[in-house]
Amino acid sequence: MFKWLPGIAAKNRNSPRLMAASYFIATCLITLAVLDIVTTNLGLAVGAYEANRIIRWFQSTMGDWWFLPRLIGQLIPAMMIVWYPHRLVLLVISPVVPILGFYVWNNARIVGMLS
Repeated sequence: MFKWLPGIAAKNRNSPRLMAASYFIATCLITLAVLDIVTTNLGLAVGAYEANRIIRWFQSTMGDWWFLPRLIGQLIPAMMIVWYPHRLVLLVISPVVPILGFYVWNNARIVGMLS
């Protein structure tokens, strides 16, 4: 059904502009995902709680390894845009960067207020 997809992906990977944008956005996603995990742990350490029910469930069932599903959930889109650096894919996934940035900022703000 999608036999044409690898050919287009390979063609787009030859574009220096698309690859630079893809690597930049993927790096931002992964960096912010790690910072989100770190600031969440800092918040939990000073008495905050996780507002996201799904992540809270991961925390209660997986203990110290709760961050793995969250990190994997960010690695998948990062890998997608590097494997398939199409403008539409970048347009759809890139708004996640400022959203994650807001999460990190908010977590840091909460840590600052509680400590």
